[in-house]
Amino acid sequence: MFASTLNLTLCRAVLAALLAGSSSVALADPLGYHVEIDTSQFSGAGFLDFAFIAGNSPAPGATATLSQFTGAFGALETQEGSVTGSAPGTLTFGNSSAYNDWFQNVTLGGKFAFNIVFGGDFLNTAGNAGTTFGVGLLDATATSYLGNVNGNLLQFELTPLNGGLPASIAGSTYASIASISAVPEASEWMMLTGGLALIGFALRRRRAVTPA
Repeated sequence: MFASTLNLTLCRAVLAALLAGSSSVALADPLGYHVEIDTSQFSGAGFLDFAFIAGNSPAPGATATLSQFTGAFGALETQEGSVTGSAPGTLTFGNSSAYNDWFQNVTLGGKFAFNIVFGGDFLNTAGNAGTTFGVGLLDATATSYLGNVNGNLLQFELTPLNGGLPASIAGSTYASIASISAVPEASEWMMLTGGLALIGFALRRRRAVTPA
């Protein structure tokens, strides 16, 4: 009876710790995100425009790394500034140039997705100017925006340290066809997996000591 009660108490304690950990992860500014863009309401050719632009005054260094692309990507149309790689593949943006842009041919009608991870000096260097990462969807003429006639479907605002305020990353969507979700870091996955394994072990021990 004592062993059974102890195991149940342990399970509850571990579960409470996991829930508390999950809440703190959700409230903190993660560095990695998953982005999805649903173009099923459109058809034909189009363009995805990825831009990484620093503020007017000198901004602390920042990077945006895009990977795990899915969707009907075509050939690169134009590239400008501090951008390297390929899509689909991996794209790495810097904010050292005035305008850092990747303009990609796509075939509309399906879903596009990618993961994005931010990094750089802005996380621990004070500054008055941030950096914006945005994604826009354009028609075949490259003159009209789709999903949001005013511009980007989504944006991330990277704000450096400023006085007593820590650096932050804020993601926003401006169209129903775009979504952003946080991607837990590897250490957070390990914490959750380890906690669940501990619960499973405790439950097995509980069943083993329960009288038939």
